[in-house]
Amino acid sequence: MPPHGRNWQELTWSWAYSTGDPASDKRLEAAAKTAWPYAILCAWTFLNDHDAAHDLMDYAVQNASSYVGRHPDCPDKKLTLHLKSVIKRRSRQQSAKRSREIQYGSMIDLEKLYIGQPEAEQSVYANEIFGRLSPFAQSIVEWRWLGYSWRKIAEQLGMDHTAVRRAYFGEMESLLHDLSRPGDAPQ
Repeated sequence: MPPHGRNWQELTWSWAYSTGDPASDKRLEAAAKTAWPYAILCAWTFLNDHDAAHDLMDYAVQNASSYVGRHPDCPDKKLTLHLKSVIKRRSRQQSAKRSREIQYGSMIDLEKLYIGQPEAEQSVYANEIFGRLSPFAQSIVEWRWLGYSWRKIAEQLGMDHTAVRRAYFGEMESLLHDLSRPGDAPQ
């Protein structure tokens, strides 16, 4: 599977979700191309994370493919508006969820150390944290760095994308929790 590229403005069709009808697929692809800049905007505006645009589009295209199945004769403009609506709703939901997350003290301290440090020091911190992850989580970090969506990663692992995300974020939360304990430094 070739990498999708690091250019965050590049539209990658990892979401080319099939509706079962070539004409509907073409309409869905055209609507997704039109909605892509909006996904980037919402990812930055609500989530402050440009990589999230791919996940937002993945979710929106899957939702829109079932919408096209229920409404096969909807106008192209309405399909595009549906995609944009789903993108905005999903980004707001994720933003609200992130605002309720508990921050661990040492992670905030680590951010203070990280900001303004020379690139070499930042690299040391990143490598140290990366080294504490399991091989499973390390491979996911590498795939995400290359721009793969959660669905593509799950497809490679033969798992459900939600299970992959939960396992990954569960491990990250555990690592953050370990880092937040005063006096303890996991080896």
